[in-house]
Amino acid sequence: MKVDVATVPPPPRALFEVTIYVRQETRTVELVPGSVSGIGRGADNAIRIDDPSVSRHHAVLHVGEIVEVEDLGSANGTMVVHSKHAGVEDETIGGATHTIPSGERYELQVGDVLRVGQVVLVLQRKGRSSHPAPVGGPGQPVLVDPEMRRAYELLRKAAATEISVLLLGETGAGKEVMAETVHRWSLRAEGPFLKLNCAALTDTLLESELFGHERGAFTGAHATKAGLLESTDGGTVVLDEIGELSPGTQAKLLRVLEERAVIRVGATKPRRIDVRFVTATNRDLAQRVQSGHFRSDLYYRISGLVIRIPPLRQRPAEIEPLARHFLREFSMRSGQIVPSVSPAALGKLLAHDWPGNVRELRNVMERATLLVSGSVLDAEHVMIENSDGSSQDLFDSDFEAQTAVIASPFLEGGSPEDEKARILKALEACGGNQTRAAKMLGIARRTLINRIEQFNLPRPKKG
Repeated sequence: MKVDVATVPPPPRALFEVTIYVRQETRTVELVPGSVSGIGRGADNAIRIDDPSVSRHHAVLHVGEIVEVEDLGSANGTMVVHSKHAGVEDETIGGATHTIPSGERYELQVGDVLRVGQVVLVLQRKGRSSHPAPVGGPGQPVLVDPEMRRAYELLRKAAATEISVLLLGETGAGKEVMAETVHRWSLRAEGPFLKLNCAALTDTLLESELFGHERGAFTGAHATKAGLLESTDGGTVVLDEIGELSPGTQAKLLRVLEERAVIRVGATKPRRIDVRFVTATNRDLAQRVQSGHFRSDLYYRISGLVIRIPPLRQRPAEIEPLARHFLREFSMRSGQIVPSVSPAALGKLLAHDWPGNVRELRNVMERATLLVSGSVLDAEHVMIENSDGSSQDLFDSDFEAQTAVIASPFLEGGSPEDEKARILKALEACGGNQTRAAKMLGIARRTLINRIEQFNLPRPKKG
């Protein structure tokens, strides 16, 4: 007996999703086709956002073959930032915006940035980044961890506007690379790029170097000098370690951010500047605001978009690709064949918790490139900090015994070009110290000096 079974069609496949960036959290919500997805603080919203700037029922997304946003009369409004309109000035976030009138629908494009109150959402295609992130291409970050990829996707959209970006993360986690990416992806990419370490900025340095001075403004001011901020007009200024600024410097920087103008020392009239500021710190600025060590008005000026960079230990999937990326970079730079990585070496890399983050991994791989002599990088070439916090001395007897084998066969049978390159690399790694470089190469110091003279190399400092 044949039984007809009604075929139940599968539910329509989701085409879109939104990524929500609120404070230091990131999450993605799938948009159900044919739905009306509410956005707000209320528990009945499909996209619930617990933020005081968001109304209980703030807006809705009408989801079909296209996605439309509708504001529900929210207190703080709903805006869309589209990258193709970048460059149009806006007093709120500095980029091109379209404010959604209450009760009206506005069609969103994939990649659009939706600002709901003070919270940022990005519309994406389901299962596909609106801007695929490169993995270790020339001048590009290595992105494998999902949170890092999402952060860079948002960064790409933010870069097309003038919104202020604050990068939070541990030392060595990648804030510098991310700051450079903002500049490279922005409309200011062809303009100047200036990085400043705020921990080294004193009030005097800020006045004379950043703002410039007029002739005769003080003793030694023999000529008029434009400040660094003037010289970066049309470009990007990265203020690293901004949490270390003194109260006086914070006040002066706030004035620059508010007025977009600087006054040279000895001058009376301000000079307009067109500069984008990106800030970074390993400090908890919100906590420093509460403790009175950082101005709240300055914090709100620089934190238009806050991106937290997780430490390397929280993104272990990136350890291997980063290590291979650095190994390839340093090998190609020195003209060596890129060695393979043994399972033992990889296991040693994965077992370390990397307190120094990506910067520490980079240093380890640079050192490993110097130590490896064959076609395989093994565990003995991976010199990293011990678990008890002590560091292995690169120039102790154990290290000398290990490194002696990498140089002797090389110096006896290698080509002159290879020998010269290895000597230069050892001298660079040892800061020009001949004694240490000789130990690194496994040769006598007198032999190293002879090679330096033979190849007509610059004489480094005496060891």
